[in-house]
Amino acid sequence: MKSRLQAVYGALRGSILHPQWLTDRLHARSRQFLNPLRKAVILDVGSGDSDNTRYVDGSNSIIRLDYPRTNSSYRSRPDVFADARRLPVMDRSIDVVLLFEVLEHVYPGSAVLAEIQRVLRHGGTLFLSVPFLYPIHDAPNDFQRFTIHGIRLHLENSGFRVIAEQQHGNSLLVPIQLMNLALLEVCRSLLIRARWAGFLAMLIAYPLSLINNLLALPMTLLPEKGASCFGYFVVAERK
Repeated sequence: MKSRLQAVYGALRGSILHPQWLTDRLHARSRQFLNPLRKAVILDVGSGDSDNTRYVDGSNSIIRLDYPRTNSSYRSRPDVFADARRLPVMDRSIDVVLLFEVLEHVYPGSAVLAEIQRVLRHGGTLFLSVPFLYPIHDAPNDFQRFTIHGIRLHLENSGFRVIAEQQHGNSLLVPIQLMNLALLEVCRSLLIRARWAGFLAMLIAYPLSLINNLLALPMTLLPEKGASCFGYFVVAERK
């Protein structure tokens, strides 16, 4: 039963029927920045279960890299197991680095950016996303959150120049998505204690999350500006 639920949960990913639709749609939209890449050597740091090959042209070469301890919880296995603070990659040998939802899981983050700056060719590109208002995940390996001002400062101090940035979400969408995530957290907690209680909670929580998504639909048309957001997507160039 659990495996079937996980399969259904995964199949709904990216649709309005999924509890995390509000954030997933924005991450998928940001990945469109990868479309123009051609014949690039791409290093996907902290690849996890992601499959970014669907966002890039087939002429590119993607190397998936992840940390052994954290990757054990994922279904996919990377091409390389390594620590992002000590990349087993030659200097100036990579055209593009992907760092999606990774920087919050590594301390210090400055060490990761320094390594990425080392392996990128001159003028190479870093595609980066980080959460801002989002629950703790992959605990205990979740250490920090970033404002756009903090990310700019980190990148500038690490030898990068920001060339594009996007805010994910707005102040009205954030509380709705956090409510859906809170419902998921309750269901997971109850499933661990008593399976029947967890299933009962899901029967209640899923319709509520779907209603939340429908209520949020018109709010997705509003500008993605304001003090609150899910996170940020940044494109930066190695100086």
